[in-house]
Amino acid sequence: MTGSSERRRVGPLSEWAAAPAGEVIDESVPQVLARQVAAHGDRPAVYWPEGDGLASITYAELGDAARRLARAMAGQAKPGDRVAVWSRNSVPYVVLEYASALAGLVFVPFNTAWTDAEAEHAVRLTGPVLLFAGPSYGGDSLAPRARALDGGTTVVDVDELEQWAATATPGELPDVPPEHPFLIQFTSGTTGRSKGSVLTHRAALNGALQRNRHDLIAEDDVWLNPVPYHHIGGSCFVILGGLVDAGAFVVMERWDPAVVLRLLGLGVVKRVGGVPTMLVDILDKLGGAARDAGIRSVALGGATVTQQLVDLVGRTLGVPVLIGYGQSECPLITSTHVTDDPATIGGTLGRPLPAADIRIADPDSGAVVPVGTPGEILVRAPYMMLGYWDMPDQTAAAITPDGYLRTGDLGEMDESGFLTFRGRCRDVIIRGGENVYPAEVEEFLLDHPGVANAVLVGIEDARLGERVAGVVVRAPGSEVTGEELAAFLADRLARYKIPVEWRFVESFPMTASGKVRRFVVRDETSAELTPAVAR
Repeated sequence: MTGSSERRRVGPLSEWAAAPAGEVIDESVPQVLARQVAAHGDRPAVYWPEGDGLASITYAELGDAARRLARAMAGQAKPGDRVAVWSRNSVPYVVLEYASALAGLVFVPFNTAWTDAEAEHAVRLTGPVLLFAGPSYGGDSLAPRARALDGGTTVVDVDELEQWAATATPGELPDVPPEHPFLIQFTSGTTGRSKGSVLTHRAALNGALQRNRHDLIAEDDVWLNPVPYHHIGGSCFVILGGLVDAGAFVVMERWDPAVVLRLLGLGVVKRVGGVPTMLVDILDKLGGAARDAGIRSVALGGATVTQQLVDLVGRTLGVPVLIGYGQSECPLITSTHVTDDPATIGGTLGRPLPAADIRIADPDSGAVVPVGTPGEILVRAPYMMLGYWDMPDQTAAAITPDGYLRTGDLGEMDESGFLTFRGRCRDVIIRGGENVYPAEVEEFLLDHPGVANAVLVGIEDARLGERVAGVVVRAPGSEVTGEELAAFLADRLARYKIPVEWRFVESFPMTASGKVRRFVVRDETSAELTPAVAR
């Protein structure tokens, strides 16, 4: 892989035709794991903090642990059944993902920030045979809440995983083909409830492979990327990213800048990844010692990466930054390369991945727009989802008849194929790497008797990227407050989705067709609330 400085030009329209993918993984996760165990069985696969240092297991040990657990799963479920995990990051979580693949099951990560109602929706939608529940990011066990969900799923406490596996009736492990569904990755929708993007083994592995190939991976690389494993960045790029090159990564149970600082001081970690807020915290902790940390590159995604941050990394760490753009429906769509210049890395989303067709289209007509004109980013690639689990109508709305995924994001393509992010058709708010889709929250707000109408907008935030603001038209006679509405939402939505700023208005600006002019609401809200916060 060479840097994207090799300038390939597109025509007058914003349309990028797929290039040959070059290296391709045409195997399933069990096949790749078996190959890496045979070739690199004594190489460390996973590290985790222990005492003042790091403990680790090798690829051979990881393979053995995954097979033991997979046989226990296979005795309880048949290939194609779903297995859910509701837990924070841990070594058992990693083993569970591999074991699910070995047993031919479909892995379903649950967000630890979900309320019971959100988790129950996921259970009813995907129907997991087994639900492995562990600690939340706060440390309290999610197992009691999991057992109370209405879905009839067998719940296993992650803390009792080895005992369960040892006493369960084992089953035979199947042959798992690359085209078999591997992962149901949840993503919030624009029309309410969460949807599950179905990714095959081939799609997830090759997405991880391309992520690695845009970096400069060495055999002794050890990654530290503390993103939650229930996100696509964790389930795909961290866990599988280690596997595809027989590399290693460090498991962090929860984000803690002080722990990161200590781990970097051990001299084992060579590469750092995460969302921008994590990197800001890391650099703040490192201070003047940043260049002594031994970091070779930094990979960022999940939120807007500014030129200021790219330049800061260059000044403090003296290493390149890699920016990846993707979503649960297609883990990686475009990427910069570590050899790109800082202006390209800080100002664009990079160029399309090999084997990916990209169009910038008018969101309403679907017509491809001229180069340099903003439009919706559409992608057709072997890395994208099969569809949404058990949601044919939503799948049909998301994937065009000729196979392009409508990302819902606005972008602009230049003559060399580089994409620049220009906003979001679906008005998703990205708060510290977490996607907040306004429609879902607005639906709950409208259930409150004191609310006549509501709009959620994102306000620029120096640390989180965006913070959530609720703009409300009160019902006649209502004097409802922001505090009351936040309390109303508390047991209905994950905390990160609940507005931290509130604004009450008499009415919303509307289009001629009767739609709320959201960008006007956003701009007015930002102008009104940002100065107050700054004071």
